[in-house]
Amino acid sequence: MPETLTGLAPAKINLTLEVGGTRPDGYHDLASVLQTLALADEVTLTPAATTSIENTGPFAEGAPTDAGNLAWRALDALAQALGREPEPLRIRIAKRIPAAGGLGGGASDAATVLRLLARRWPDAGEAALASAAASVGSDEPFFLAGGTALVEGRGERVTPLPDIPPHGVVLFIPPDTLPNKTATLFRALDRDGRVDEPTVTRSLTGRLPARVTGADLYNSFERVAFDCFPGLAALWEQLEAHTGEAIRLAGAGPTLFWIGPGEETERVSRSAAGLDCTVIPTATAGSLWRR
Repeated sequence: MPETLTGLAPAKINLTLEVGGTRPDGYHDLASVLQTLALADEVTLTPAATTSIENTGPFAEGAPTDAGNLAWRALDALAQALGREPEPLRIRIAKRIPAAGGLGGGASDAATVLRLLARRWPDAGEAALASAAASVGSDEPFFLAGGTALVEGRGERVTPLPDIPPHGVVLFIPPDTLPNKTATLFRALDRDGRVDEPTVTRSLTGRLPARVTGADLYNSFERVAFDCFPGLAALWEQLEAHTGEAIRLAGAGPTLFWIGPGEETERVSRSAAGLDCTVIPTATAGSLWRR
């Protein structure tokens, strides 16, 4: 058994995200087609005397370094699911995914911790991994699968789909996010009063594998995000004007993104020069875990 284990933790975008009504448990019913990206954090687990988190890389600032980090919570959650004591580990995360941007970086780190732990703990089967992932958060179960997948419920029901063909993706990261961002946007949706049926999600899943553009996508949060995030509406308008392309919101934002033919990635990236955002060109990527 290797002393050190390392794995990638990819970012994601939502090709669709339709938010339904509030459930008895307080969560909302979701229907979403998620897609992993080539952009990824790198997670390394090393045995240690006590558990600790070290964040490095270009987006390490602000990432938790205590038990509030989702990667640390994943370690505790899997140990609890297996009825064993957590193994003390040094968790080192090279943060290449912007935090709190709607790209799922923290959730992906947690899912990668679970996958790496399964190599150390032979009793960590798929059921235990799924239970631990769902107890940590709503995006973690998807990241156990990766690739292209349909996600339903509050995120715990994941159905792998045929991978979409390779696409270029450009991420546009605004300089600021919101505290308690996801809860804030859900409250705004509740005030909005509209409940989405999963019609776009059903249509897309029926067409896959297929090429997509921003015009094919849908995100319920777009109805409220541009009011919640100061300056986001102006940035979105500028991006659409500069690129000549449909720009969409990633998850609960505030990251905006373009998706389309890979040969257009460089042009779209250059088109955003001078705008108030960090530009990250990347691409869609298949699952690291599904075989």
